[in-house]
Amino acid sequence: MIAAISCVIFCFAKFAEMKFLEKEMKPMKYLIRDTVIVFSSTLMATFGVLYLNGSMIDFFNTITETKALNPTATQIFTGTPEF
Repeated sequence: MIAAISCVIFCFAKFAEMKFLEKEMKPMKYLIRDTVIVFSSTLMATFGVLYLNGSMIDFFNTITETKALNPTATQIFTGTPEF
């Protein structure tokens, strides 16, 4: 869904660029080619982020030697301060 929305936005932006900025319409095959490239790039990036999300958290926790980057382990202190 993210890749499809990105493609639609890119396609409108590219069409507006050709019509208003360059004032020269290029063949539609170039617009379709660029849109397919944007779609595949966005799809791969989204898949990579979703697939590697747990691995990246573990990677950063190993580097920093803390669990601070884990959003599920939020600590809340409700007692009196010790200072």
